[in-house]
Amino acid sequence: MGIRTLLPAAALAFALPAAAITEPTGLAAGLRAPANEEASFMLSGNGAYIYQCRQSPLDPNSYEWGFVVPDATLFEGSRTTARHATVGLYESLSDRSSLSGVVRASQAAGASNLPWVLMRAQPLSENGLFANVTSIQRVNTVGGLAPSVAGTVIGQVAEVPYSADYFFYRQSNN
Repeated sequence: MGIRTLLPAAALAFALPAAAITEPTGLAAGLRAPANEEASFMLSGNGAYIYQCRQSPLDPNSYEWGFVVPDATLFEGSRTTARHATVGLYESLSDRSSLSGVVRASQAAGASNLPWVLMRAQPLSENGLFANVTSIQRVNTVGGLAPSVAGTVIGQVAEVPYSADYFFYRQSNN
């Protein structure tokens, strides 16, 4: 294959528009991003929600699970892109940009699944993957809720596997 063959192919690749990211289906009205924002990119997350057994504040003779921290890797296809290992914080692995998210709304997602949430995002970097992100949706969750049976020893740890899709929004140009 010569240079003459490669150049038109390369030009065509740059001329094609990027695939549009569409809002996920099945959202309650309160979980929709504001009208002036559009989905910019989506990452799939896999990991665990970590819980620790503690004494119940209502009954000193019983125990309950308390959420400690997420431990998830976010992927773009098969490429590792970011980490979610601190409550409310997402960090890019390639450019070290990060953002925090505060829950604005939630929607039940089934008996053992983390709820779907809409978060207000606050980028902590001016450049990089998470720059200018304004909202995050966590949807299509599988797993992640605390075990239904209480722990038996204070300090006992439960790592509950979960997966989810994360949609990241930016202000639209319209």
